[in-house]
Amino acid sequence: MANNTDIALFNNDLFFENGDFAITESDVQHVSDTISAFPGWWKENPTDGVGLFQYLHSAGKEQQLERSMKINLLSDGYRADAVSINIDAAGNLTINPNAEKL
Repeated sequence: MANNTDIALFNNDLFFENGDFAITESDVQHVSDTISAFPGWWKENPTDGVGLFQYLHSAGKEQQLERSMKINLLSDGYRADAVSINIDAAGNLTINPNAEKL
């Protein structure tokens, strides 16, 4: 299957190369955007988005977050059967969606 490409971003800003927009593989950026975005951010897909920031400081919501990630990534054409969510003793949240294009 061909890789998806898009305009490259760096720290959520456009990335330029040789005076022009840089083009890069976009699957990692797309998965990240889907997890960060809240539903309603994109008018083309109003239900798309996990809204990761709503889960900050909300202990015990890991299963709900994992389910939301799986549903949203599946609707975008990614398989995310092995989502990994870890919270360390300091309260730091680490997410690995383990998503791959269908």
